[in-house]
Amino acid sequence: MTRVVRLTLACALLPLFAIAARGQLFDPFQGNALIAMAKAGNYAAVEERLNEGDSPNSIGENGVSALIVVSQTGRCDIAVLLLKRQARTDIKDREGNTALMYAAQRGNLPCLEALIAARADVNAINRQGETALMKAARSGKVDVIKALIQAKADVTATDFSGATALSYAEGARQGQAAEALRAAGARK
Repeated sequence: MTRVVRLTLACALLPLFAIAARGQLFDPFQGNALIAMAKAGNYAAVEERLNEGDSPNSIGENGVSALIVVSQTGRCDIAVLLLKRQARTDIKDREGNTALMYAAQRGNLPCLEALIAARADVNAINRQGETALMKAARSGKVDVIKALIQAKADVTATDFSGATALSYAEGARQGQAAEALRAAGARK
């Protein structure tokens, strides 16, 4: 190896040596293989990690839990497994979004229904004051909107700028979503 390559390699590894010197192991998943396996969509590996004692509520990079990850990716089967193992539905990522918000935004009705059945707060807000209903409205997910309304989502809630779910639907030109919200009593 040339001197430049050795020097570059040493500089790249220096932070890892510092971590090792403190008695910690370097782990690109921040100590959470469960979240990595959830992100990969590997049901069997997630189940194995849970059986080995990993917490379904541990937090990884960007404040995400395994439940948030699978709500983003649409792996409802893994979400149900995590919920059976007492995964908390109220964990929020750094933006304040919950697993329910991601399921609503993505239009993942089976996952959303599982989260609602596990008593997820349908009126939780993120850092912008948005609710799951607002995210579903912007995405035009009528079936999700109806499920959230049935679960007592507040159709009159406003975000921090004063916008309602109906405002979100109309702003995104989601006519059917807007109509479903109006039918439930939503106003601007």
